[in-house]
Amino acid sequence: MSLPDLRTKLKRHLSARYAVLRWRLERVVGCQHNAADALQETWLRLEAMAQPASVHNPDAYLLRMAANIATDAYRRDQIIVTERERDELMHLGEAEAFADDIADPARIVSARLDVQALDAALASLSPRRRAILTGARVDGLLNEEIAERFGISVAMVKKELQAAMQHCRTCMADADAAQRSDVSGRRKY
Repeated sequence: MSLPDLRTKLKRHLSARYAVLRWRLERVVGCQHNAADALQETWLRLEAMAQPASVHNPDAYLLRMAANIATDAYRRDQIIVTERERDELMHLGEAEAFADDIADPARIVSARLDVQALDAALASLSPRRRAILTGARVDGLLNEEIAERFGISVAMVKKELQAAMQHCRTCMADADAAQRSDVSGRRKY
């Protein structure tokens, strides 16, 4: 199949199955808007396609192309904090505070308690789980990169991330409940 034929076929397929492809891509990128943007960019890239390719499954080809576009957009839009910047932010309360017109003592105390609870939650994770979590959430590594770094499967990375996030949520919820119980709520005596 020549290049114009392939391009035309894929564009027709994208147009005809747009709703299904967008729905499936939403499940990957987590947002209808981002899925729609990625499919529109896919259309534009099909127009500029330079090399002929053999496509056996047009849905899979278009979804992979759109998912790659969405991933590139996500990476481009993320602000990655360096380790030095993260350390500076973690110790900001000790050295200086941001000028904030609406910062009141209760919010400051609450925020510091949240940071302490998160520090405690991270400290209680196993070293590998903590490294996987910070690699994914702080350093912006892909699951495949983390799997390669630790010599484990992508599925195991997903399980470790899920367990680490659940552990942090539980610790943060426990800390939040403890903070609220000091101030409000029915007393048992």
